[in-house]
Amino acid sequence: MTRRRGLDHLLPSTFEERGATVPFTTPALSMARVRKDWRDRLEIVIGQFSGGPGAYVIPWATVTEIISLTSHDVLLHEKVLERQALDPHAVRMAALEVARSGLAGPDVVAGAAKALADDEEAKALNQVVLIIKVIEEAEPKHARNLMRDIRTPEGQDRVREVFFSIGDRLNLDAKAFDQRLSDLGIATYPVGTVWSPFDGRLRRLVRRLGEFATSVGNWGLEHLGEGAEQAAFTAEVSAHSLKIAREALQRFDAVVGSPRQIVADWEARASAVRRLVMRLAWLVDGWQPLIETWFAATEDDMRIDALDYIVPRLPFIPVKELEPDPAANSTNPLFGKAGRWVKINQDWKTGEPDPILVRRLEALRAREL
Repeated sequence: MTRRRGLDHLLPSTFEERGATVPFTTPALSMARVRKDWRDRLEIVIGQFSGGPGAYVIPWATVTEIISLTSHDVLLHEKVLERQALDPHAVRMAALEVARSGLAGPDVVAGAAKALADDEEAKALNQVVLIIKVIEEAEPKHARNLMRDIRTPEGQDRVREVFFSIGDRLNLDAKAFDQRLSDLGIATYPVGTVWSPFDGRLRRLVRRLGEFATSVGNWGLEHLGEGAEQAAFTAEVSAHSLKIAREALQRFDAVVGSPRQIVADWEARASAVRRLVMRLAWLVDGWQPLIETWFAATEDDMRIDALDYIVPRLPFIPVKELEPDPAANSTNPLFGKAGRWVKINQDWKTGEPDPILVRRLEALRAREL
């Protein structure tokens, strides 16, 4: 194993420059990222493409000429280009659309259908939770009672009835306010509110990242050798990302703390809210497949193999996306020791994608959804 040092200047400086992770099932494209080049055209960044350090950058349009893709990935490649999907949310929606095609197997279809259904439920629940928060200003006790039944259509109807009935007491146009709350709910549902009984997808992923950092760190402390060193490095990187993600989550919760105030000045505040949601999406982008890989490995030899896969694909936070405080940046595991772990003489098989690796990536994709 070799590790590169002193290459901080080659690291991406922004999330957009790093690119958004695309869930390809072709092994050679595992954890590849999409971004725009200097000519404003899509390109793909492929890490560990030939078993060596660094990454290959290829024009998006030429990927199918260079690499033999699975049928699922051919369609995903087309869909990303068609949608110009360049951020985690846009890539996720393109991937879910392709997943429903069935080209990656029935488990992925089922996972995509559930993910889309969960999104719709989260949007509806998030709006109702925001309404209850507004009601709480006038009738705190009534608001607590309403929260218990918000998963049922009857409960959601009762929430709206109360909301419209107390509009005068809250000095607001309930109908117009309801529309703005709907916009706020759609903007924030991927995260969810801190007072909601149901966490949003990104909030859950931040928590999952914490579980991962603890698990891989503890495993490393209990073992010796190269695997332990890889685990320690992985724990360090994940803990650093977790710290910044939690801080972003705290900022989001502070901004969304009073939905009534936000909606009253929605035109001025909407862009700030959306930026915070997107920042959280970028901060956790690329972590979920690595987390699922780790927790799917239940034996020590499986976890050693999992670390061989995880370490070269760790999603380091770009330098311009770190805290403005230089002292805080000094804790970043990239500073002074930027690098990747790579296995010497390990290469991808040429020709058709390895069917075993494809099935593993499809199974992983189903768990991610």
